[in-house]
Amino acid sequence: MSIFAFTACDNSSKNLIREREMADLLTDIYSLEGYYAVERGTDSLITDSVIVATYDSIFASHSVTPQQFDESLRYYMRHADRFSTIHKRVNETLNRETGQ
Repeated sequence: MSIFAFTACDNSSKNLIREREMADLLTDIYSLEGYYAVERGTDSLITDSVIVATYDSIFASHSVTPQQFDESLRYYMRHADRFSTIHKRVNETLNRETGQ
């Protein structure tokens, strides 16, 4: 049984986005979401299709599929210590970019 469980975990991690790349990807996503939150608040013409296209562009620039992102996000959310490390990197980057 334990061999099967180990193999299943190993197979599911084949598409796992590495922590540093996940941090870079989430940084881009959070920046996008912040931008759109501000723009939508000003009654701009940003549509859901524009937002989806931008997400697709971010995934493509990181050579990641939406499915790979979803699987990796679920994995890291189940591993709080690793997810915390990722978020620390994201916060450091965003703070550096905003001059805080």
